[in-house]
Amino acid sequence: MIKGFKSRTAIQGTNTFVLTCVFLGILVFANILSSRHKYRFDLTSSGIFTLAPQTQKIVSNLPREISMTAFFQSESPTRSDFKNLMDGYLGLSDKIKLSFVDPDKNPSIIKQYGVTTYGTVVLESGKQETKVQNPNEENMTNAILKVMKDEKKKIYFLEGHGERDPDNTEGQGYSAAKKALERDGFQVEKLLLLQTGKIPEDADALVIAGPEKPILPQEQEVLEDFLQNGGSIFLLIDPKTQSGLDDFLARWGIGLREDIVIDPMSKMFGGDYAAPVVSQYMMHDITKDFALSTIFPVLRSVTANKAEGIKVSELLQTGANSWAEMDFGGGKVKFDIGVDQRGPVTIAVVASKKLDSGENPKPGEDEKGENDMGTEKNESAKKSNLVVVGDSDFANNTYFNFSGNGDFFLNTTSWLAEEESLISIRPRERKDTPIHLTSDLGAALFLMGTIFFPGVIVLAGVRKWWTRRRL
Repeated sequence: MIKGFKSRTAIQGTNTFVLTCVFLGILVFANILSSRHKYRFDLTSSGIFTLAPQTQKIVSNLPREISMTAFFQSESPTRSDFKNLMDGYLGLSDKIKLSFVDPDKNPSIIKQYGVTTYGTVVLESGKQETKVQNPNEENMTNAILKVMKDEKKKIYFLEGHGERDPDNTEGQGYSAAKKALERDGFQVEKLLLLQTGKIPEDADALVIAGPEKPILPQEQEVLEDFLQNGGSIFLLIDPKTQSGLDDFLARWGIGLREDIVIDPMSKMFGGDYAAPVVSQYMMHDITKDFALSTIFPVLRSVTANKAEGIKVSELLQTGANSWAEMDFGGGKVKFDIGVDQRGPVTIAVVASKKLDSGENPKPGEDEKGENDMGTEKNESAKKSNLVVVGDSDFANNTYFNFSGNGDFFLNTTSWLAEEESLISIRPRERKDTPIHLTSDLGAALFLMGTIFFPGVIVLAGVRKWWTRRRL
């Protein structure tokens, strides 16, 4: 009997040892997997720990290392918040080197970096350096863009014809667009063609936002030369305006109709029937993975036509219930068969022209530089690009921060300036969402949490004790 008892004890001890080894092995294996494959799960309703698509895109493709020095007090709660934010960045790239410095314990380092406030983060990469005093996601991502660029690309805004002013801070101005472009690392300047007579050679893109007066023929010649030499133009042209660009655009396969787009569905969602909301986009690099709605107040249709040597494609369309109204002077509008154009209505068009590189095509390619499968072979060939949208109000200060309006404007400008890494959904300011309780609801929660539920548990325990005592 004693021998059998020892045998059972040995078997149980062996099983326990084996199970312990298996459990430890699983832990070691899980630890190795977690160190090699980093995943974060954000279960918050507002996604406060999920980085914006633009942040993910930029950080995942960093061309060189970035050194970040964060100046936080050791026990500061803001240090923990910043660390949680940066864990997302560090999980995307191993090119970010983050170090923390306690300002109270390292006065010499503070003097070296010229830091004057707690919570400052210094970013360094190559010859570039910048400081962030409010290190939220938007500011950190913009700072990364700033230190990654040794040279700033220039965006010019045409003026002299009543265009939107990038320095105007009122509702119709474009100061919000200018500020956003500068956050993305662009340099923004204004251009008066009648004074300069040419577009500067350092112009990476030209924005013509809502001209109210005709652009003169000699100015159009300058615009044509700019495009023919590989330039890029973003034209936002409102309805009921005479820009004088009809013939110019026709040569690039783009037509402007004298109409206003009507969408009854916008009225149903609390908007204006003359302010269509667009939520579906054509396949293009500008709108790739774009999932935000955009609103266009008082919009005209833009048509994509055929033009020799130019690829013309539709970019945005309104919904199926919309239409292009030709008779908009009477106040009341309705769809007239044979007169108005039924939706979907095209409101934005892209025209691209590949410039002649002067080289003979390679075997298997045609004169356009395409192979036998019809795909472009020389992706680095220089191209001129023209984007036309039938409204300029969508990007003014009033509407710029509405849903996807600002992102669409910035994505289009970035694509024209050949900054593809900036084409995405940008970080949004995260706001606290506190729960507001009435006095009655607060009292009810207090009674339930501190008296009722604990009391039930105590009574259940006493009942169980009394039952066992009587056995």
